[in-house]
Amino acid sequence: MSGRLTLLKALLMKRHQVTHRAFCLEYDKAARSIDRSLVGSSPSKEAFNRWLNGRVRTKPHSDHCRVLERMFPGHTVAELLAPYDPGTNDPSTRDTRPNLQEATTNRREVFHLGAATMALGLTESLTRGPDLLEQVLDTRNVSEGRLTYLEDAADRLGERVVKTPPTDSLSTTLVHLGSIRELLAHRQPIEVQRRLVRVGAKLSLVIGEIMFCANQWPSARRWYTSAARAAEEAGDRYLADIALASAAYLPTYSADPQGVLSHVMPRLESATNATPAIAWMWGFAAMAHAALGDRAAFERTNHKSRVTLERCAADMLRPGIFSFQPEKQAFYEARGWADLGEAVGAEDAATRALVAFDPALTSNPALVRFSYATALAKAGQVEQACHIASAAIHDPHTFPTMAVVLRAHEFDALLTRAAAPPTIQWREALAGLRSPDFAVAPHRNG
Repeated sequence: MSGRLTLLKALLMKRHQVTHRAFCLEYDKAARSIDRSLVGSSPSKEAFNRWLNGRVRTKPHSDHCRVLERMFPGHTVAELLAPYDPGTNDPSTRDTRPNLQEATTNRREVFHLGAATMALGLTESLTRGPDLLEQVLDTRNVSEGRLTYLEDAADRLGERVVKTPPTDSLSTTLVHLGSIRELLAHRQPIEVQRRLVRVGAKLSLVIGEIMFCANQWPSARRWYTSAARAAEEAGDRYLADIALASAAYLPTYSADPQGVLSHVMPRLESATNATPAIAWMWGFAAMAHAALGDRAAFERTNHKSRVTLERCAADMLRPGIFSFQPEKQAFYEARGWADLGEAVGAEDAATRALVAFDPALTSNPALVRFSYATALAKAGQVEQACHIASAAIHDPHTFPTMAVVLRAHEFDALLTRAAAPPTIQWREALAGLRSPDFAVAPHRNG
């Protein structure tokens, strides 16, 4: 488009909102009515000026489009950014009532557009197109709204990845990570650079979680390593500790307790502050000592994990993969007691965990039940153990992550081959759980 006056500018002039500050205030009001997460995502001053003067060659980011059309009902984004002609699109005479025939035609065109894009292999271009445009617009100066949007998106993904099938978050995470990479390819102010790298670390942790759950453990290890490096570059010690703790999943679920201790103890020996990440690593150490049969060491490190959490500020104990909550500490405690064959301790810790856990989580409640079932099986209470383990699989929220599948098979290995009804019912439930592919599990050295 040329540098002519656009309909958007004409409408804003009528409302006396043509300055960037006035526009952003109205933008946030409209954004809040759509989705509170969009507040603060207004365009940069440079982008806003391009909108006003008709110098945009492609449509803005999809979120911008949603807000603009909410701000100006009856106008499409294409119309708002088109050159203003008082004879045809005078904002004072525009009939904003919907044209049903036009709407029907638009729906038909959208349907055919979707078919055409799939046939031509352009789906990814449509999906990433708005984001790529944002990257170009942000090349020289990333707006505060854009930075906040990316930071909030990473935090939401960190919570979402444990509440929905993990792979559901993969495409969105990769798109945002692509934005971060593109923005970091250009020189940014130091503080902006630090914030972008920090977001990259969080997104890498989300992908590491997804890869771990999907049994792609070598890939998960690489993502965890990248996350730790990015966090260190951003100067974020806490996030680097979260990456270190996350990587402890690999030796833990490889039945390599010595590998767990080698992984976390050097950091724990030098830790001075109480953070959820440090408490998480103490929890991994406790499970490792229990797996080795060292009850005294388990009790000592489990106490360290619990006390460290109690010393943390309440606002640090958040849901999702960027923190460690008391219910997860109780889950790890239940697993430790189970490995030590202590049914009473496992029951107490499992009860505390299940009461506090969000029942919609995809794996942790199931893993707690397997821990308790394991303790009961070791105590000879097979019928109750099978009932609890079967309930873990039948729970509609349970998703067969790699951890869930491994713990289910470990529990099954404790049972005899006797054809007792509880065992038969359990194995019928287990048959519906996809077996893990041990061929791509990590090496024993974790």
